[in-house]
Amino acid sequence: MNIFLQHVKEGLTKTPKALSSRYFYDDIGDKLFQEIMQLEEYYLPACEMQIIQQQSQNMAKDLAKFHKNLQIIELGAGDGSKTKHLLKQFQPYFDELEYVAMDISESILDVNKEEIESEVSCIETHSIAGNYFQTYKKLPATTYGRLVLFLGANIGNFLLDNAVAFFEYVKQGLKENDAFIVTFDLVKHPRKIIAAYDDCKGITKAFNLNLLARMNRELDADFDISKFEHFPFYNPANGTTTSHIVSLTDQTVRFPAGFEVQFEAFEAIHTEISKKYFPKDIQYLSVNSGLKITQTYYDSNQEYAFVSFMRKNE
Repeated sequence: MNIFLQHVKEGLTKTPKALSSRYFYDDIGDKLFQEIMQLEEYYLPACEMQIIQQQSQNMAKDLAKFHKNLQIIELGAGDGSKTKHLLKQFQPYFDELEYVAMDISESILDVNKEEIESEVSCIETHSIAGNYFQTYKKLPATTYGRLVLFLGANIGNFLLDNAVAFFEYVKQGLKENDAFIVTFDLVKHPRKIIAAYDDCKGITKAFNLNLLARMNRELDADFDISKFEHFPFYNPANGTTTSHIVSLTDQTVRFPAGFEVQFEAFEAIHTEISKKYFPKDIQYLSVNSGLKITQTYYDSNQEYAFVSFMRKNE
């Protein structure tokens, strides 16, 4: 069975209904997300780039205290448009620098390789396509020090205890004094957060509803997209943002081979989670994964952070 169809059947027949955010990203979804990244309300990319531009040298200096040669592994590397700036500033501090980009998309890795090699001289680059939950654990050992990067505040896609498990997974590939740098979107004014997921131009709405359009295109479903609405919600008590697609009426959606999904009026499909972190949450990750926090690099408003965790065999 088509894996997409299998996941759709599983997700839309359980209670409550849910679909993975991974299915946002077809060709149309990719383009819409690039538009989201340019929105004024979507503050995350600007915060991340500010830290990269202003503090990459400090990160490099801190890591160079432990390693002369460094292998940088980026999980979910994307197109490399931000990472190339970090690598350029890292290069003077190490004798040898190696970059390993991991992403599920082969095409985006081609863009990544071109971006990095056109901007950063004398760097050895490797691209590994696939799910990094499979590819990372198969990496061969290296004599270099190792830095694993996880950017884009993508740690927010994990609930806290799942994030601990992810940290433990990454830790398996680290030797003593190897590092794991993770970007965190920190808690802030709730209205600023919710605006990032409900922009005034409706791009985020289109991005979410494209998931229904994708099921129509690829699975021959018959969603009437005008009868659904995108609804984001932020809970300031626990720092969790969730996204839902809400049915505006009682309706039946049909797929091929007799598969049907019943929706009640105002029933929701959960599609995404994005956790915003309290300092105590980051400390929880450190304590429960056994990775020591060695440095935190903030943006100018202290609303976003690069946190460096290091393996210490004590």
